[in-house]
Amino acid sequence: MNDAALAAGERLFHIVEHGDLDALREVFTPGAQVWHNTDEKLVDVETTIANLRKIRASASIFRYTDIKREPTPSGFVQQHLLIIETADGRRVRDFACCVCRVEDGRIAHMDAYHDSAATHVLAHRQPSDG
Repeated sequence: MNDAALAAGERLFHIVEHGDLDALREVFTPGAQVWHNTDEKLVDVETTIANLRKIRASASIFRYTDIKREPTPSGFVQQHLLIIETADGRRVRDFACCVCRVEDGRIAHMDAYHDSAATHVLAHRQPSDG
């Protein structure tokens, strides 16, 4: 389980940083959900892909650094720093932690905790969300 869980985490964040976001459908299980502390909502994989497309479209730099990934009994936990630079020159440093449950080598659920000071550029948090 540990190797499969860590491999799922590696694949997830590699795809988000470098790859074709459509491939995320293969990283997540059917019916998987992602929760964000910034809006306290569960979203499906299609919404997650759409949100990531918005963020990536506005970013000239999108890079994960300082990655710490450890196995858990049900999957893995990852801490990282996400650096985003937007086309208009704004630079964001998002200190984040993701807790993932992995089933059969695929992510079934993710709780994503983002730095609230950095979320103003993230697509899943709109200004009207408060």
